[in-house]
Amino acid sequence: MKFCIAQKTDSESIMKLYKSMVGREGVTWSDDYPSMETLIRDISRENEFCLKDDDDKIVAAIAIDEDEEVDRLDVWNKSYKRAGELARLAVITDEQNNGIARKMIENVVEIMKERSYDAVHFLASKSNPPALASYKKLDIPIVGEAVIYGENWWCYEKALKE
Repeated sequence: MKFCIAQKTDSESIMKLYKSMVGREGVTWSDDYPSMETLIRDISRENEFCLKDDDDKIVAAIAIDEDEEVDRLDVWNKSYKRAGELARLAVITDEQNNGIARKMIENVVEIMKERSYDAVHFLASKSNPPALASYKKLDIPIVGEAVIYGENWWCYEKALKE
């Protein structure tokens, strides 16, 4: 499998993956979110990443998001000058529970370090047991909780610089 920055030509496949997650246990997405507009914005900023199998099929996707509402949460460490949020992580059903979600996060964290981010943070819905189990295996601590977008979230954050 190949991890890469998503291209505009990947947008339809990534959106299909995102929409396949709607309605699953703990998934907070809807028919309106994520939108193609959001995805195209992320791709144009080189902030959308995907994992492709040997046949070039999208297996997983994740983004570095720019969300002012999330950035304003009071749980984040204010000493970080440039923190980035991981968002919209999805893995196709057939490949779930194989460590791909964690690998996607680890790969994007490395890119964030190369791009001079100070820290990584993300939200995980408290009602999403599969995601919470996966994130528990990462070395990224929960720093608080928040209610935003009508959901209850755990807030994860970690410094990227020693």
